[in-house]
Amino acid sequence: MQTELYDVIIVGGGPAGSSAALYTSRAALRTLVIDKDPHAGALGMAHSIANYPGVPDALTGMQLLELMKRQAVSFGALYLRDKVTGIDPEGPEKTVFTVSGKFYRAKSLILATGAMGKSSEIPGEKKLVGLGVSYCATCDAAFYKGRVVAVYGKNREAVEEALVLCRFASKVMLLCPGGKLAVREDEAELLNKAENVEIRYHSKVLSVNGERGVESLTLEGVADPLPVEGFFIYLSGSSPVLDFIGGLLEISGCGCLKVDREFATSAPGVFAAGDMLCKEIKQAVIVAAEGCHAALYAGRFLRGTLKPKSDYN
Repeated sequence: MQTELYDVIIVGGGPAGSSAALYTSRAALRTLVIDKDPHAGALGMAHSIANYPGVPDALTGMQLLELMKRQAVSFGALYLRDKVTGIDPEGPEKTVFTVSGKFYRAKSLILATGAMGKSSEIPGEKKLVGLGVSYCATCDAAFYKGRVVAVYGKNREAVEEALVLCRFASKVMLLCPGGKLAVREDEAELLNKAENVEIRYHSKVLSVNGERGVESLTLEGVADPLPVEGFFIYLSGSSPVLDFIGGLLEISGCGCLKVDREFATSAPGVFAAGDMLCKEIKQAVIVAAEGCHAALYAGRFLRGTLKPKSDYN
C-alpha cells in the first residue's frame, strides 16, 4: 500500500505535465508524474516537430517528450507508468488511484491528461499515423509542399486546416462526409477563393491505403482510389480525458474542465493545464506554457499565498 506524501502529483506526462514537473521539481517540491503511455498523446504521435522554440533541428514528438522528461527528472521529478482511474480531491491531502491497485497522496494535484481523438477509426489510419496521416496541419503542413493532400471533415477546424495546407500543398481536397460544411458562409467563402482547394461533398472515406506512407484513399461509391500523399482527419474532433474525475470537479456545459485565471479547478489545490481545457489552438508550446502556469500557482497554493478565485471559464 502506497502512503508516501508528495507535494505535487501530476496526472499526465505530455508537454503540459512535463513542463509542470520541471517547474515544481526545480522549486524543490516533491513531484510525482503518473503517465499511462507517452505514445498515446497528440505530441507522442507526431512524426516530426520543427517549430518548437529553442529546438532548431526537427525531431519526433517522442524525442521532444523525452527531452522534457529528462530535464524534469534532472531536478528530481519522479515518473511512474500507470493509468489513473480516480481521484479524491477533497481535504488537505489529495489521493490518486491507479489501475494497478495502488494509490498515491499529495498536497496538490495538477491534471494534464490532454484530449483523446475521435472514437471511430478508419481502416489503415492507425498504421499510417506519422506516415502521411495527421491531425494537425499547423504542425505538418510544411512537409507537404508541392504535394496533393486531403482533409476529411466538415467542421470549422477542417476548414481552417485546409486553408493552412493550401499555402503549401499543390492541391488540397476537402472531403466533406455530408452535403454541407458546418461553418459560416464567410468561412466557406475563404475556401472558394483558394484556387488549389477542391471541395468534394458526400465523400465518405472507407480506408487509407499505403505501405510506407499514404498513397490513396478509398471513397464510398467511387471505383478508383483517390491518390494523395497526406491525409488530415478532423471528424468529431477530440474530447478531454475526464473519465477519472468522476464528477468531483466542475465541468462546463461543453464538457471541458473548468479552471480560473490561475488554472485552479473547483477543488482547492487541484490545478489543470493543456488540451483537457478545450483550448481553441492546440500547440505543444502553448500547453507547455499552461503547465508552467499551473505549476507556479500550485507552488503559491502550497505556500499559502494563492487567493481563492471564482471566475471559472
